[in-house]
Amino acid sequence: MSADDPSSLRTELASLAELVRENEPLARHSTFAIGGPADFYVEPKTLPELKKIVAWSNRHGLPLFPIGQGSNLLIGDKGVRGVVVRLRGEFEEISFDGERVSAGAGAPLPSLAKACAQNGLAGAEPLAGIPGTVGGALMTNAGTPEGDIGSLVDEVEILENSGKPAVLAKKDIVFSYRRSDLPGRLVLRARLKLRRGDKNDIMAAIQNQLNRRAKTQPLGSYNVGSIFKNPPGDFAARLVDAAGLKGLRVGGAAVSDKHANFIVNAGQATAEDVHRLIEKIRRTVQEKFGVLLETEIWFAGERSTF
Repeated sequence: MSADDPSSLRTELASLAELVRENEPLARHSTFAIGGPADFYVEPKTLPELKKIVAWSNRHGLPLFPIGQGSNLLIGDKGVRGVVVRLRGEFEEISFDGERVSAGAGAPLPSLAKACAQNGLAGAEPLAGIPGTVGGALMTNAGTPEGDIGSLVDEVEILENSGKPAVLAKKDIVFSYRRSDLPGRLVLRARLKLRRGDKNDIMAAIQNQLNRRAKTQPLGSYNVGSIFKNPPGDFAARLVDAAGLKGLRVGGAAVSDKHANFIVNAGQATAEDVHRLIEKIRRTVQEKFGVLLETEIWFAGERSTF
């Protein structure tokens, strides 16, 4: 059976057929508005539904690729082979137990930060303006200079290939600057440990985060956030700006005039446009300053050309 033969999907997953879309354009699920089709795209709302999807993909040797809100991710023009999963329903729920919060992998980070503030819990403020989900944030250890999600983690619940949930303690997870060792695992939820604080102070800190982003970042455009990691002792945006690359364009992809570490889809951009622009930026910065920028964003699918 191959991914382009949906017959077994209809027979084996009849009860879930309405959840599954074939040849779904992933540009619809990307903050870049870029990306070819997924062979199968599914939005399970419960753990039993997810288990059925995982078992089906395992039986047929189909790779399973979790996707959150499609931020921090460049999807290839040829799309993604296998099964793309967006966790919904119970996986978007957030609950509290004292100073601990349980957040589903599909929960949006801004919703998490706001809910924590409303419960008088501090620590999640740096996540307030990040347009991603808890699951994606754990994969990339998302955050700002004020803090990252890895520093808040108490434990992470995953779904093993066997279909059984398992819990990873923080000591079993490696978090580093904009990376973790969780990729390749299907995250279900995270349990975070926060601290008590004044609700008004926490809300004010969140508003400051949002105001700063509005002033410095190209909000309202199609983008996936910061493209490059900051090199030690410097800022990627400063280097790109100093290299005179603001506004540089390849096809429909352009370096933002507002923030040099952002690439925007300025009109019908393809993933190949973005790839070529990234390569040109890296080459120019290295030639001018001797610094080879490392990408922060993740890539999914194949490139059109090489």
